[in-house]
Amino acid sequence: MAGLPKVAVCGGGRAGKAIAGDLALMGCQVNLFQLDQFKHTIESIMQRGGIEVTGETQSGKTGFAKLNLVTTDPKEAVKGVDLIMVTIPAFGNKAFFDAFSPHLQEGQSILVNTSYWACLRFAGKLRDMGIFDKITLAEASIMPYLCEVSGPAGIHIYRLKGKGITIAAFPAAKTDQILDIVRTIYTQYEKVPNVLWTSLGNVNTPIHVPLIIPIAGMIFDRYTDGRQGGIKLYGEATTPAAKLIDAYDRERLAIARELGPVEVLPQSEAQAKLYGDTGTNLAETYRKSQHADVFFDVLTLAQMLDEDIRYFYVSLSQLGDSLGIPTPATKAILTVMGTMLGINYWQGATTLEDIGLSGLNRDQIVRYVTEGKV
Repeated sequence: MAGLPKVAVCGGGRAGKAIAGDLALMGCQVNLFQLDQFKHTIESIMQRGGIEVTGETQSGKTGFAKLNLVTTDPKEAVKGVDLIMVTIPAFGNKAFFDAFSPHLQEGQSILVNTSYWACLRFAGKLRDMGIFDKITLAEASIMPYLCEVSGPAGIHIYRLKGKGITIAAFPAAKTDQILDIVRTIYTQYEKVPNVLWTSLGNVNTPIHVPLIIPIAGMIFDRYTDGRQGGIKLYGEATTPAAKLIDAYDRERLAIARELGPVEVLPQSEAQAKLYGDTGTNLAETYRKSQHADVFFDVLTLAQMLDEDIRYFYVSLSQLGDSLGIPTPATKAILTVMGTMLGINYWQGATTLEDIGLSGLNRDQIVRYVTEGKV
């Protein structure tokens, strides 16, 4: 496309504020949309008309970023925009799609910035509404920033992610359309063949749950004792956790190889490409990383577990079963984590049926994500 896109950013959390602020500093016309029940997260931004941005930005600029619109009205938020950026975790996606999808306009593009099978989860809804063929639905493997809220109307970006963020549309034939738009603002995004690779290549899924398991008692006992709960998750990375990541990763990569046609990077290589983090093993890599001093409170950790397990681990194990690829480590992680926390993660989880892959063989799966039909 010619020039910068008009963008609606969905979500008033850390990622939404970082994306909205930095895109505004680039010169984009940006609307920031938050659900009405979470209006308190954007009230200060509403009052000021923008976001104070500090740190490492894509635009190369910092300071006050004036927004075009800050609203809880989904119709106004998406009216006339080129690109809708969904910036919340997987468990919050549905509420935003329910809000803005009745107001979509022909030719618009949607980019979900955390994969977790997002395109496959919401394609059916858009088809039922008769809008799917009129818009472009895409997902990226991971958010472009590491950031934290700095005051009621501020965001600090302490790391801009470089190479290693992948993007694909569903169906795959539309990927070039979304890439033409996205690369006007994020030149580092890399095209992959289809949305299997954005989800299978999500570098978050191998990390959080295996890192937590060896130290779960320390984290969650503190919380139940009524003291301040949380931990520097990456700084506390253990060798047993690294071994668990490797075991899970072997299963994830085996599934990826079966589905082809490009290789999903092992976690150690992906970490090095995305963040420049290296070590003699993954435990050392994480302890030396820029994440090492980041404190995660118990609520955030619980949300990370819920997102990874319910929106990926369950469906990954089912995908392995359907392809005849054993996933004992993945299933063990599901069982152990659920047992330790007393949570049935299978209940309410995203399944192969939910993402349209149930009963499909290898060739049918690839055809579906490529063409949008079996």
